Amino acid sequence: MTVSGPKVRDFTDKQRALAVSVESDAVYETLLAMFVFHGESDHSEYETAEEIITAVNERGDDTLVADIKSIAGCGELGLTLIGVAHDMPAPRTVETLVSRIREMDPADLRILVMCNIGIEVSRGHDEATIARAAKGDNDALRELITGLAHPTKMSSLLERDPHTMREDVASVVERFGAAVAPIVAERQAVLDRDAASTRVLAKTMSPDRLVEQVTNGITFEMQPSVSGVVLIPSVAIRPWVVIAEHESLRVFAYSVSDERLASDTDAPPSYLIDMFKALGDEKRLRLLGVLAEGDLGLKELAARADIAKSTAHHHLRVLRSAGLVRVIVGDDDKRYSLRRDSVPEAGRLLETFLANRPTSTETEEPS
Repeated sequence: MTVSGPKVRDFTDKQRALAVSVESDAVYETLLAMFVFHGESDHSEYETAEEIITAVNERGDDTLVADIKSIAGCGELGLTLIGVAHDMPAPRTVETLVSRIREMDPADLRILVMCNIGIEVSRGHDEATIARAAKGDNDALRELITGLAHPTKMSSLLERDPHTMREDVASVVERFGAAVAPIVAERQAVLDRDAASTRVLAKTMSPDRLVEQVTNGITFEMQPSVSGVVLIPSVAIRPWVVIAEHESLRVFAYSVSDERLASDTDAPPSYLIDMFKALGDEKRLRLLGVLAEGDLGLKELAARADIAKSTAHHHLRVLRSAGLVRVIVGDDDKRYSLRRDSVPEAGRLLETFLANRPTSTETEEPS
């Protein structure tokens, strides 16, 4: 007796391309400055925090700092509004963001804020209760907030009348943006250069590899629920990476590179230097050759390459930084694997760097 299953033609995209957008509009640096100004971390962890704080204290109006405190700070709010900014057409500015906020249905803005602090149907919260809270039912809001795993400072903002809340948010963003506008304007050329470099990189590598490259090591695994990645260069958050969500998108705000800050258009990018430094050593090439035959633990790898274990560990760290080797952590051991997708990258990166040099007319000083 023969039993056959259903005949299936699978048209699903097993190699689904993930959309990548690199954006450096001025509004993003303002929102990330808001995050730094009243983020959860110590301000000293951010390289330019004091510059932002000074600008707000000196250029802001008499009530700006008090109003920021009254809405429980603007750290979480800045991240929440990145999604609103992303949905706007370019060029995205603080002025257009403020107009968009004032045009929003207050309930939609409240749902966006609630989603950002973890209140959403996909996380098990009751849809009807969320709808009541969005319309201003504070009993429903408190019920939702009580069920959160972590307390939030945003409850005081959400407890306001929906229309009042919308205007208070718009007012703080507008005045904060005006206070830090000179700082953002000074950084814009740097942000644009970094974004342009990242767009070039995006043509040479996969989205997950690109995220790992610009964030200096953050591994991103594509999930079916993720439709795209938004990459935003920032000076405000240096030296950190800030990860947020907007609907089905993953947003990575990453620190601009040192060479972009140096404003040296002739400087080769750090990723290119790291790549060729890693390849310019006989022992490291030997390690890559062994790994080309299969994954190995440190002890086995050092023995096969005929080098000391401590030396192998040092060279593997360099190879990992260059994106040529990955570490696979298992239940009982740690193994090293060759990143074969990165091997042809070396040539492409060099070719791209050489092809995107500024022309003599672009670099020539005006007479």
